[in-house]
Amino acid sequence: MTFIKNTPTQQQILTWLNHVKLFEGLTKDALMPIVENANYIECGNGEIISYEGMPLSGCSLVISGKVEVFRNTYLGEEKIFGIFSSYQLVAIAAVFMPHNRLPMTIRAKTECSVLLLEKNSILQVCENNPIIMQRLLTRFSAKLYEHINNIDWLTSSSAEQRLAAYFLSLCSKQSYQFSLPISRGQLATKLGMRYETLSRLISSWRKQQIIEIESNKIHVLNVTYLNELTLPSQRSF
Repeated sequence: MTFIKNTPTQQQILTWLNHVKLFEGLTKDALMPIVENANYIECGNGEIISYEGMPLSGCSLVISGKVEVFRNTYLGEEKIFGIFSSYQLVAIAAVFMPHNRLPMTIRAKTECSVLLLEKNSILQVCENNPIIMQRLLTRFSAKLYEHINNIDWLTSSSAEQRLAAYFLSLCSKQSYQFSLPISRGQLATKLGMRYETLSRLISSWRKQQIIEIESNKIHVLNVTYLNELTLPSQRSF
C-alpha cells in the first residue's frame, strides 16, 4: 500500500467527493474538512487496506478498481460481505459504531486507488449538514431491511434456492451471462452451504442444461427454472 504525497490536489479530491451520492449537492466549503484531511493511497491486487479489529480512523472511498470486505470463519474460510467499486464508500457505518473498531478486513480485489476519509472530518461535515444524516438514515434503514430479509431467506430456503437467487442477482436485464465475482469456496460460505453441495448443484444444473459454463462465464439457459425456485423470496415491498 503506497501513500502518495502532495497529490492529488484539493480540487481533484473535491471532484471525487462530488461523485459520491452521500455528498451530492454539498458546497466546497461544506466538504473542506474532509478534503483537507483525506489521504490518497494506491494498492496492488490482494493488498490489505485495513484489518478487522483495528482502531477506526475513518472510511475508504474507492476511486478506481475494486475492493472487498470479508471475515474469516472459525474454520478459516473467507466470508465475503461486499465488493465495492468506483465512488462507493466502504465501512461508512463503522464511523458511527461505539466500539470504534473496524468490523471487517478490507482488501484490494484488483489494483486500485482509494481515498481515506478521516473519521472526525466526516462527523464534522455530518454535524454541519443534516441532509447527510438524513441520507445515511435512509441508507442504513434500507440495509437493515435487506439484512432482515436475507436472514429470513437464509434460514427458510434450501441450498438450491439460495444459489438460484444468487445467480439471478448477477444477471442483468439484457443478459443472463456473468462471471462469478468471488471464488466458489467463498460463494459456498456466503450462501451457507458446503463446497461439495455447491459443486454438486452446479454439476446437476449443467447436466439439466439449466446453465452452461465457458471458461469463467456462466450462462443461464433456463431462467424460468431459477425464477420458480426463488418465488418464496419475492416480496411486494
